[in-house]
Amino acid sequence: MYILKGENRRRICGEMGSLVEETEGQREYDVAETIFVAVGKNVEKSKTTLFWAVHNFPGKMICLLHVHQPTHEPALNGKLAHNKLKQHVVEAPQKLERQKMQELLDEYLLILDHAGAQADTVWIEMDSVENGIVEIIARHSVRWLVMGAAADKYYSKKLVEVKSKKAIFVCQKAPVSCHTWFTCKGCLIYTRIGRKDGSNIEIATLSPPLDSSLLTEKLELLLSESVFRVRSIDVEEDTDVMGGKLRPISLCSEHPNLSNNGVVDSYGSIPLLMDKEEGHQGRVNNETDQQLELSIMDDHNLKQKVFAETVKQWKEENDCMEAICKEMSQRREMEEFLERKKQEIQKVKDQHDEFMKELLMVKGQRPVLESQIAESKCTEKELEEKIISAVELLISFKKKRDDMRMEHGNAIRVLKHLKKSVNGEDVSFPGTEILEFSFMEINNATRNFDPSWKIGEGKYGSVYKGLLRHVHVAIKMLPSYGSQSLLEFENEVEILSRVRHPNLITMIGTCPESRSLVFEYLRNGSLEDRLACKNNTPPLPWQTRTRIASEICSALIFLHSNKPCIPHGNLKPSKVLLDANFVSKLSDSGIYRLIPQRESTAISASLCTKSNPKVASVYMDPKYLENGQVTRESDVYSFGMILLRLLTGRPALGILKDVKCAIETENFNMVLDWSAGDWPLEEAQLLAHSALRCCEKQPLNRLDLVSEIWSVLGPMRDLCIESVSSLGAKEPRRIPSHFVCPIFQEVMKDPLIAADGFTYEGDAIRGWLESGHDTSPMTNLKLEHCSLVPNYALHQAIQEWQHAQY
Repeated sequence: MYILKGENRRRICGEMGSLVEETEGQREYDVAETIFVAVGKNVEKSKTTLFWAVHNFPGKMICLLHVHQPTHEPALNGKLAHNKLKQHVVEAPQKLERQKMQELLDEYLLILDHAGAQADTVWIEMDSVENGIVEIIARHSVRWLVMGAAADKYYSKKLVEVKSKKAIFVCQKAPVSCHTWFTCKGCLIYTRIGRKDGSNIEIATLSPPLDSSLLTEKLELLLSESVFRVRSIDVEEDTDVMGGKLRPISLCSEHPNLSNNGVVDSYGSIPLLMDKEEGHQGRVNNETDQQLELSIMDDHNLKQKVFAETVKQWKEENDCMEAICKEMSQRREMEEFLERKKQEIQKVKDQHDEFMKELLMVKGQRPVLESQIAESKCTEKELEEKIISAVELLISFKKKRDDMRMEHGNAIRVLKHLKKSVNGEDVSFPGTEILEFSFMEINNATRNFDPSWKIGEGKYGSVYKGLLRHVHVAIKMLPSYGSQSLLEFENEVEILSRVRHPNLITMIGTCPESRSLVFEYLRNGSLEDRLACKNNTPPLPWQTRTRIASEICSALIFLHSNKPCIPHGNLKPSKVLLDANFVSKLSDSGIYRLIPQRESTAISASLCTKSNPKVASVYMDPKYLENGQVTRESDVYSFGMILLRLLTGRPALGILKDVKCAIETENFNMVLDWSAGDWPLEEAQLLAHSALRCCEKQPLNRLDLVSEIWSVLGPMRDLCIESVSSLGAKEPRRIPSHFVCPIFQEVMKDPLIAADGFTYEGDAIRGWLESGHDTSPMTNLKLEHCSLVPNYALHQAIQEWQHAQY
């Protein structure tokens, strides 16, 4: 057993990583169980070698091998060279260097302590690092050594030999008994295999004997008893042997008379001292040389054989080491994999436990939740019963409200009638009475103002079709901004309701609450739709166009002659509506009176500006666009534009210029709408002249409706009637459906409104009720009451229609 005796070693003692220096005497270690690791001054560079040793030799004692290179101070001259000051100056730096060295070794020991390895240190002070390593190996009989093969920057997968000069020196000079591993960057690069059979191969050369028999005997004894020791083989020696070269082998003589010059050289030549005087000794020497050469050849062959076996053993050990490393790596990977799986399984178990706890908690809460659900169902049932009772109560309140509104309306009408009687006004004519509707009725009639029921929209509001008290009506919703007071609104509505003419649309009622007006609904659309042949409708014949022009002129004359004068203010083809018999009726007559003047002017200015012809209305009087004043002349200008549309059928934009040009060039027939039939050219051209004069820019230059325009339209209307009569094309006018009594199926003379909302002939509904019926003739539902209300608006409309028949 080899014993390691170290001096001045330092160990890691105590707790919490504290370092305590302990100086010991000579301590003994088992060198067979101790791995020596050569470390340098750079901890980072030597750390990989240290970790490799700890990783590959677990449980072994790790001894740090370090060579300290002292710094040499220059010699002091003079008298101080022999005094105590010289000694102090020399020892102080050495003491400081050794202290730094001890700190370096402490740092290495701390690393090993963290890695859990037993550690100690051995160091030597020497100028040459490689010589110091070899010295420590020899002095302490080191069996196992780990050191660096090259710097980390030289590492690559192809690195198979040592590169460091220190490593090469140690590989060559260290005793063969030391097994050395050379690593680089944590990887094994080269292994020098140690042997237990002693020293290097050194064969001693004998001095020339006195006779040949003695030489032969001594040589045989040397060859038979000499022990061949293989020196450390480096990369260069391997190459020389494989190449068939012989390395120089020094053969040292054990004979005491061997001269220092009697050494065999690298190629086996042996210089011998020959005595020229003794010839027989020369012959003996020649024979000895031959025998020695044969011995050298045998030694060379033996060395090759030993080297081959050593290389084979090294390869086997290297393969074995690689297999062990690979197996250990696989084992670590498998252990890591099993650890991960174990953690995953544990995690799944923990989740399973949590889920089971939650499941148990939910199961415990289930009865509580079921009881809450049962209570909720009971509460829901109670709420449903309350809602049903609330709905029934709401229906009864709504019924009472409607009854009270009806009574209120009747009371107001009676009050107005009494007021007029007190003031001495004529109350015998019932035409001024119109119906008042609630906002709820308006909302229900338009289906909550459904956009699909909107039939028009303009600057004075939107128009919806609706079903009000079982009658189809048109509801005009006035704009909400700038609204008048309720009293002013009702006064203006009363004035407009007095204006009755066969060619003016009939106002049925009003809703002061929502500022809306209710008119009769004409299903045949507007004049604009017919002139544009909307929905593939056939063009209007010239006779119908002429009659429509005369009807518009008649209505305008009526409005202008009314007291007070009521100009239309917004006349255009879309405001001329047609009934089932193509009788024209003007809508929105005097609507501007229901909107404050400043708001009406602002609306017109914003919608119709000269700078934006795409939205400007060509039917409006230019003067009206300037000052916002609605006059008779404004209606005359609009009427002239409508006449030109009826004659030509062209769009209004640019129609003035086209007709003027055609008349000036005597090509008026080129602009006439011949799809209306064969126009009487002279009368049509005369009507075109009148239309152009109506569209003069100066209002004073425009024609008068009564004296100048009607004088042209009257004869043309008579001509149309004669033309239609001669062709037998005149068809009897159809009776509007809402003029007919549902019971008698005749035009009503005394229309009365029953509790079901339908209008009946007075004699018919009275006879129905007097015969004991208390249900509606139309719906067969029980009537709420038997009161009858006169429908003055419908009565007036029937009278006007009958007047137009004749």
